[in-house]
Amino acid sequence: MSHLFNASTQIFFMNRDFKSIRPASSFGERMHFIRVAALGFLALWIGLHAFSASAQESSGGTVAYSEDKRFIDHGDQTITDTETGLMWMKQDSYQHKGHWLDWFEAARYVDELNETAFANHIDWQLPTAEELTSLFQADKLNSMQLGSEMKIHIDPIFAKKGSGSHWTSEPNGNYNAFGVEFNSGGRFNKPKKGKSRRAVRAVRRNLRRP
Repeated sequence: MSHLFNASTQIFFMNRDFKSIRPASSFGERMHFIRVAALGFLALWIGLHAFSASAQESSGGTVAYSEDKRFIDHGDQTITDTETGLMWMKQDSYQHKGHWLDWFEAARYVDELNETAFANHIDWQLPTAEELTSLFQADKLNSMQLGSEMKIHIDPIFAKKGSGSHWTSEPNGNYNAFGVEFNSGGRFNKPKKGKSRRAVRAVRRNLRRP
């Protein structure tokens, strides 16, 4: 094996004074270096594998994909849209808390998500109308809105039987705010203090697309 080591593949060692280096003086030193390097790479690989497994376990479970592979369910009550790069809560606020919200309450709800670091994140926000509309898919049926006949046309990877009317971050004057209805994908303009069958689905943005 000594023919594998020539001038172009010279191995160097740091001298004991830590101020200078010297070339490996023997085949034995070279083999020792290779063994140490190989063990180091093996330890690094084992460590990274263990970290990955631990991270997946702590995140809540196995990753799943929507039928068309657009959405990724991370197993921790969050879903990433690979088309937009946005991360969404799997549940809307009604499914999460069990009651409807007006626009002001929706904003406070998102603040609470950040205060409690929901899914280990502190940058949840109210979505814009454009962001919410990106979830609407007329050819997909998630479920019917709880307590009504409204069909919710978003991917079935999201939690079912929630609200079909979600608030956005966008006010319309002093008294109204915009939202999106998922039976049609259209926008609504309703009083900020109204809460009948309305909820919010928090979003994280400025993420790298998977």
